[in-house]
Amino acid sequence: MRAFVLALFLVAPAPTLAQGDPVVPFTKQDSVMNAAIAAAQASLPLFLCTVVNDEGYSTGTAYLKVAVPISNPDIENEIIWVGPFAAWTGTEFAGILANQPVDIPGYALGDQFDFTYDMIVDWSLLGEDGQRFGDYTTRVIYQQSDSDDAAAILAAMADPPYPPEWTCDD
Repeated sequence: MRAFVLALFLVAPAPTLAQGDPVVPFTKQDSVMNAAIAAAQASLPLFLCTVVNDEGYSTGTAYLKVAVPISNPDIENEIIWVGPFAAWTGTEFAGILANQPVDIPGYALGDQFDFTYDMIVDWSLLGEDGQRFGDYTTRVIYQQSDSDDAAAILAAMADPPYPPEWTCDD
């Protein structure tokens, strides 16, 4: 059975291991993770219009979680954080890898990575008050985790996952 691999971050989408960040496998049939991805993607336009400036660059502590197809018989995609990032068009993006890839040959933490809108599976924004917005898939990981840090990490997650005052002038 092919699985998604989620690059796991503990408090912020940042490097934790030189060899590659810890990964958490989820099957494509995991309904809870699929619902989290769907919710993140549904709120993605609102997130992007809030954090991308007029020049197309992300502002503040905004990150995107991207599913990268890989050549591995057991894993279909490696999911990795990218930020800061730029939205060049409505579908083309570039950003800096915020995690050390495990199974993406030729790329390392800090490298520029080009991707498309349809590869984005989640988003994250650290608020000024320390609350984490977005992080839909991270919530699922920690809700299913027996990690000592899980309760503290989940307590830092904003509810609802994005500020109610966010709006877009489309």
